[in-house]
Amino acid sequence: MVEPNISAYLQNQLRQAQELEENIEKLATQRYQLDLSLKEMQKTLDELNKLDDNTPIYRTVGSILYKVQDKKKLVDELDEQIELAKIRISTLEKQQKSLEEKYKELQNAIRERYNQENKKGATS
Repeated sequence: MVEPNISAYLQNQLRQAQELEENIEKLATQRYQLDLSLKEMQKTLDELNKLDDNTPIYRTVGSILYKVQDKKKLVDELDEQIELAKIRISTLEKQQKSLEEKYKELQNAIRERYNQENKKGATS
């Protein structure tokens, strides 16, 4: 809740800080989901690598289960998905760090401005 006694400028800054906070939370959620997906893909890859080449492998696509003919192709696809997930996670980490830095700067600016306004109000 925004105080009625603070300036329009500070109210705007507070709204911006709230938006940054929401964006940081969204990025953290996306990163968490990608981390889970990455771990699942890595576990699947580890299990595939343990299998003998003659062991039948099945894959689900939607609600359909079908036999994989080429294990190497499947492993290569999984490797590629893992690399893409790692790149995406790295990108999300950078974005999150950048937003967190902006948030801290904005938080400090709000604090300074609020203190200045309170001093002016106390001397008036």
